[in-house]
Amino acid sequence: MIEISQRVFVVMVHFITFSVAHHQDSLQRSVEVVLEHTGGRLRPGLCSYCQTTSCCLGWRNVNGICLPVCKKKCVNGKCVGPDKCLCSTGYKGPQCDEDVNECGFLERPCSQRCMNTHGSYRCYCEPGYTLSADGSTCTREAACFSLRCQFGCQMERGGAVRCLCPPGLHLATDNKTCEDVDECQRDADVCPPRQICKNTFGNFVCVCQDGFVMGTHQSLLQCRDKDECLTGSHRCSRHAQCVNTDGSYTCQCLEDYFGNGRTCWPRRAPQSKATMYFNYKLSKRTKPIQPSS
Repeated sequence: MIEISQRVFVVMVHFITFSVAHHQDSLQRSVEVVLEHTGGRLRPGLCSYCQTTSCCLGWRNVNGICLPVCKKKCVNGKCVGPDKCLCSTGYKGPQCDEDVNECGFLERPCSQRCMNTHGSYRCYCEPGYTLSADGSTCTREAACFSLRCQFGCQMERGGAVRCLCPPGLHLATDNKTCEDVDECQRDADVCPPRQICKNTFGNFVCVCQDGFVMGTHQSLLQCRDKDECLTGSHRCSRHAQCVNTDGSYTCQCLEDYFGNGRTCWPRRAPQSKATMYFNYKLSKRTKPIQPSS
């Protein structure tokens, strides 16, 4: 009995060894097929299935090249793998839509003042100091102090000194103080569709246009249509029907009323000829009362 069990065990070992060797051989042939179709170079996203080679799951074929698919857009980066974004410098998050606050790092990038910007940062100095050519360190300069700049000054490559303004501000005509930059007038397309630009001191904000409200659509924060008919924020007459449109609404008077929808008057029933003749005779017989002198 023991001898039979040992023989069965030996057969199982041979079968497992054969299966592993067969799997490795199949895997090697698959890799060879991939290399053969790619000219000896291994392309990402390319998989071999039996005798055919196609794009792997999570990749799509674009003009013969397998490109990764990201269900959510990489806002400030690029898609490098299935649902995987590689963020540009200054951005973070799964969709690269979060700004990195470089000024909040333990090792601050600026020697004095640091202002975070969208996707980057900017260094500027205290009054009496000038920003060096490296853009991060500040050195005391007598020439800079004499300029009496509002926010500090910067030493140019040629040795000239000029006043410096934080992002969102620009030098005024006196070349000392800083004025606000109206980004809304400078760039008409600074905000996405359905949003309007509102200037703020040193920056700007995008808000929804009238008739739209901020909400989420497909996990993205964007302006969607405001249903005035559903919320009751319309100005239609109580004798009219409210019809919602994209970003607005219209008012339509009911069947027995007429008007512009915001004001509706009842339609009078048409009078018969006999009634019209009777009213005409009655108006002739009725004399106006003369005022007493």
